[in-house]
Amino acid sequence: MAFDDTQTKATTSGGVLGKLKAIGPALLLAAVVVGPGSIALNTIAGSLYGYSLLWVPVVATAFMVLYTWLSARIGLVTGSTLLDVTRDTYGTAIARLGGVSGFLTILAFQAGNNAGIGFASNALFDGDVRLWAGVFTALAVGFVWLPDLYDRIELLVRLVVGVMMIAFIGTLAIVGFDPGAAASGLVPGVPDVDGLLLSLGIAATTFSIAAAVYQTHLMKEKKWGVERLEQGAIDTFLGIAVLGLLAISIMLTSASVIYGRADPVFSAAGMAQQLEPLAGPGAFYLFTVGFFFASLSSLVVNALIGSTLLVDGFDRDPSMDGRPVKIWSTVVMAFGLVVLLFQEDPIELLRVAQALAVVAFPLLAFLVVALSADEAVMGEHANGTAVNALAAAGYLVVIGIVLNYLWEVVQFL
Repeated sequence: MAFDDTQTKATTSGGVLGKLKAIGPALLLAAVVVGPGSIALNTIAGSLYGYSLLWVPVVATAFMVLYTWLSARIGLVTGSTLLDVTRDTYGTAIARLGGVSGFLTILAFQAGNNAGIGFASNALFDGDVRLWAGVFTALAVGFVWLPDLYDRIELLVRLVVGVMMIAFIGTLAIVGFDPGAAASGLVPGVPDVDGLLLSLGIAATTFSIAAAVYQTHLMKEKKWGVERLEQGAIDTFLGIAVLGLLAISIMLTSASVIYGRADPVFSAAGMAQQLEPLAGPGAFYLFTVGFFFASLSSLVVNALIGSTLLVDGFDRDPSMDGRPVKIWSTVVMAFGLVVLLFQEDPIELLRVAQALAVVAFPLLAFLVVALSADEAVMGEHANGTAVNALAAAGYLVVIGIVLNYLWEVVQFL
């Protein structure tokens, strides 16, 4: 594997500042994980249960950091992607299954990203939700087909994450919150069965296995190798910490503004509407702009993740500038738009994709844990006992997410 010596010198000789400037791959994951679904679920949790579920995004973020770092280490040590290493270790069939199931996971939720950008645009500019979704989907497809995509994506993500931090943390600063009650919410506990199911939903949107696996591809896109383990750790911890901070800010805002003062809110758009009379138009527009950029980043990067996993699973070129990734990213975004535009026709196809998608969670999580602990793959960088124990705890969370998801599918049927 070839490494970028110039970039390596810049970040290893520049001290702390140089390392911070090199952060990027994990921020990309944060930008896609904090999407419409994450915002809506944290909003619902705060409006229904106040601060009592605040511990959920904290714990989910911790596991997301762990699995993202394990994936990053696989990429840094081997110079390959997770599915490439899987192909060499467990065979072609397992790699293909991982790629297909990861793709279905992304496909199942893409319509929410298309809808999110439409609703945010409608709140900001008026007009038809589906029209706005079509406009921004077309722009997103054009963006994906630009050359040197990784550099453009990283620049976009830095902008998006910056806007989301200003928007959501700025909104929280305007409305305020109760520090004592928030601190009590850090103690794990669930108020009722519905709270447990909601907690698992929040965990699923924050602790995204498909996104964590994608970190191996980002290490390869950056041309980072084993000599960048320290920088990879900094990137992972700080980048994913942003994810947790944003999710926590949204729940705190909802708990402060809505809980006990108004009817519960069951959407991010509803929360934005609640903010204006309670905290003024400043908070309303801040939150809505944040929701817009969260939807925009998820619309693009979510499609890239799914298409990359699919292409890599079948041993094709998984680079962002490769035609297979661009073609399948276009397919994913177009599919999400079709589901939004013609809900009655493809909705059953969407539900089938969701049902099949649950295979990805335990399989991809297993591959991350097993390969990062395999001395034949990782050598001296294989997981220690403590890391394996934490990873096993994270795997139990994954199983809980899958069971909850299957329950929702059964309820729907």
